[in-house]
Amino acid sequence: MRLGINALRLSGQRLGIGRYIEYLLKDWDTMLDPGERVLVYVREPFDKDELGLSDAFEVHHLPSWHAGVRWEQLVLARHWRETDVLFCPSYTVPLHYRGRLVVATHSVNEAESGNHPWWYQLTYRPYYKLSARRSDAVIVPSLTTKGHVESLYGVKSDKITVVPEGAPRSFAPVDDQAVLAETRQRYLGGDFPYVLFVGKLSQRRNIPALIEAFARVKQSDGIPHKLLLFGPNILDLPLNELTARLGVSDSVIQTDGRIERHDEILPIYSGADLFVHPTTAEGFSLTIVEAMACGLPVITVGRGAVAEIVDGAAITVDAPTPDRLADAIRRVLTNRELRTELGKKAIDRSQLFRLDSTARGTLDVMRRVAQA
Repeated sequence: MRLGINALRLSGQRLGIGRYIEYLLKDWDTMLDPGERVLVYVREPFDKDELGLSDAFEVHHLPSWHAGVRWEQLVLARHWRETDVLFCPSYTVPLHYRGRLVVATHSVNEAESGNHPWWYQLTYRPYYKLSARRSDAVIVPSLTTKGHVESLYGVKSDKITVVPEGAPRSFAPVDDQAVLAETRQRYLGGDFPYVLFVGKLSQRRNIPALIEAFARVKQSDGIPHKLLLFGPNILDLPLNELTARLGVSDSVIQTDGRIERHDEILPIYSGADLFVHPTTAEGFSLTIVEAMACGLPVITVGRGAVAEIVDGAAITVDAPTPDRLADAIRRVLTNRELRTELGKKAIDRSQLFRLDSTARGTLDVMRRVAQA
């Protein structure tokens, strides 16, 4: 059996989807049956030895001046004869592909207004909808997303499989105090306690509200913490102006979050006192699960797929407003017993969300479609 995967997102900075593909490939290498092969389609050169992949994996380098969606539609689509099924791990498929297709739809964030600019409804949304309807199977990470794919994309329930995502098994608290102190020194310029956010500073993540909430607690309670925003500022938010206006210029640090290996983020999670994910909506959240696996207390919203993930193992707010976030941050940072309790609950809950289970569930769907 020949299993293909669109691995376009392996190139460049590996954020959520790039990491997802990386760990799927590594876990599949321990799960493949004799005679099964995985064809890894990339636009940029990729050395499978980087991930330690076996000879069951073939890298198909398809160079082109076309990039992104154009590469997928005009280049990848022509290779349909090579696979029994092609897995597209990031919302979209080559619409003219003549073979069998499985797509991963991680979220339907347009289900709630305000998550994207107006032009999103005219571009990405119809493309994602067509991709889900064109595919032989759709993989979603949560019941919330399954419901949205059915109601908003018109995909039949029996074509959708819920495969929860998660953190690698290697994700666990780092206890080496020297490593944690060095991490704080590197990113904060000193051995300061800190509150952490990890991910793109996208519109639905409400970063200005988080900064304002942090500033309020900093000023009202005199907490010694800094706020570390670990991810790219894709919207070019005016962070310097915002932090200056709120009086926390020296306490908010933003970095693009570039690391050589994904496990380098472990001490960044483990060194924090609190993880805050002030999202409006998510189809799933890898960073929440990763933070929980590292024993971090978590503050997030209590609705949709995020509520499915935390299920009582985090502090949740009805909406990510400065008032509600500030109250939750104050409650956690001023109560050591609560932080300890939440950390233990987080570790226990995170065991339900591990990437090897994601890889196995995804592989099962691909085999079923290939054999249909």
